[in-house]
Parts: sequence; structure tokens; C-alpha cells
Amino acid sequence: MIDKKVIQKRLKILEQALEELENLRKDSLEDIQNSLEKQWAVEHGLQLAIQTLLDIGSHILVEEGERDINNYTDIIRQLGEMGIISREFAKSIEGMAGLRNILVHEYVDVDLGVIFKILQQRLEDFEKFISFIREYLSKQS
Repeated sequence: MIDKKVIQKRLKILEQALEELENLRKDSLEDIQNSLEKQWAVEHGLQLAIQTLLDIGSHILVEEGERDINNYTDIIRQLGEMGIISREFAKSIEGMAGLRNILVHEYVDVDLGVIFKILQQRLEDFEKFISFIREYLSKQS
């Protein structure tokens, strides 16, 4: 059975991360490049947002009886296959798993231009994910 409190706690963390990232959107790429504090804030904020999304997805899949999860991309793909998020949306965000791995494991080689582009253009993906999860939770008894 889905533990709604666990998911809602993670949704709150995701919303807080998005709020902070939204505040950083006003900065230019040059502002972020010239501030190690802002670089770290953007990178960590995105890492936290993606990891939280994956944790929510993993929790749901495990509780739904899904055991064939081999990597983070599988979580997103299977959420789409099960109709928890739309298949089209799953396809559009599956790259988040790779970005999470880059931020965690290849942090030395992070392309700040790419990170800035994601900050400017892809935060809405997290909002859409939250909407799908809230809709899913509303259908659970």
C-alpha cells in the first residue's frame, strides 16, 4: 500500500528545491559562472530535485509491486508504462536520470551552460511531475 505521507514529504522537499531554483532563474549565466555559491546552489538544487523525483517514483513502483528496476531511467520509464505519468512525459524527462548521474559522479566536468539551460527551460517538468503524482495520490484509497 502506498504511504501517502512518505510521498507528500518528498513532494514538499521537491517543491522547496524548485522554489530555490526559481529564485536562481533571475540570474544570468555570467552571474552564476562568477559565483561558486550560485553554481553550487543550482547544481545541488537540480540534483536534489531529480533525486527526490526518482525517490518518489521508486517508492510508488515498489509499492505497486514492480521489481524490475535496474537503473534510474527504468523508474521514469515504468512510471510512464504504468500510466502514473504519461508516456510522452516520461520520454521527455528520462534524461533527468543521466543528469543526476553527471551531477553526482562527474561533477568535475559539469557543463554550466547546459545546467543554466535546464534551469531556464526545464523546471516546469518538475511541476508537471508533481501534478501527475498528486493526481495519482488522489486516486489511491
